Amino acid sequence: MKMSLAGLACISLIHLLTVNTSNAQSKTTPTLQPPPAKIEIDGDAKEWGDSLHYYNTVNQINYDIANSKDTLYMAVRISDRSQQARILKAGFTFSIDPKGKKKESFSLTYPLNLNGGSPVPLVEGEQDALGPITQQQRDDLTRQLATSLRGIKVEGFKDIEGDMITPSNTYGIQTAIDYDDKDNLVCEIAIPMRFFHADDAAKNEWAFNFRVNGVHRPAPKQDIANDDQQQQSGGRGGRGGGGGGGRGGHKGGGNHNPAGDDGPMSKSEDFWEKYYLAK
Repeated sequence: MKMSLAGLACISLIHLLTVNTSNAQSKTTPTLQPPPAKIEIDGDAKEWGDSLHYYNTVNQINYDIANSKDTLYMAVRISDRSQQARILKAGFTFSIDPKGKKKESFSLTYPLNLNGGSPVPLVEGEQDALGPITQQQRDDLTRQLATSLRGIKVEGFKDIEGDMITPSNTYGIQTAIDYDDKDNLVCEIAIPMRFFHADDAAKNEWAFNFRVNGVHRPAPKQDIANDDQQQQSGGRGGRGGGGGGGRGGHKGGGNHNPAGDDGPMSKSEDFWEKYYLAK
């Protein structure tokens, strides 16, 4: 009887190890594919095929990443109107960690207002707009991309001077954004691989972050003045705790939020994914 129990225990252990091994193998990090032939960074994802390869179910974003020996490519297709509005107001951020540790070692945010990178003024109720994208909206986006929405914020790129460039930069970084014929907002980015300074790049996992930025409107000047007075009169132990109790780092005002950052437009959405590069 004892031998039988020992045998059963051994069989159970072997089965458990087999299941765990199988699960581990099923979670193997996928490998990227080479980019589509004759790819163009123009805000039109037609060369990527009928649909982008990947889909994030939480944020409901279709996306694709590909790489050649010289260039890393990214494309996203955004159907949600609130996400579209936030991107056009505060940009879409694509971050890369060549070491696969989910740290924003390199990031690129586009499109941004060239006026200090501040978002385009928010029109009340815009995030709730329904119906098809009108020709006027398409024309407005084209005009803004040619004039004000030309800023590309770059962080972590030591070979690039400053933190704001434009699509006409001399570094080889390409960006484009446009509506497709199904009213999706398509954003494409291409970054030369040399900027990552990654040795044996294809041997390591790379981590990628996709973020729809929230829109944060500046507080009215009167509210800023009131905050300053409260901080000066209250000190560290004064009213409001001095440590910043309000949402979004607003100090000393309880639930008061002069910037109006409590609505859905103020929320950022992001997710990380890991891949091996195509060889």
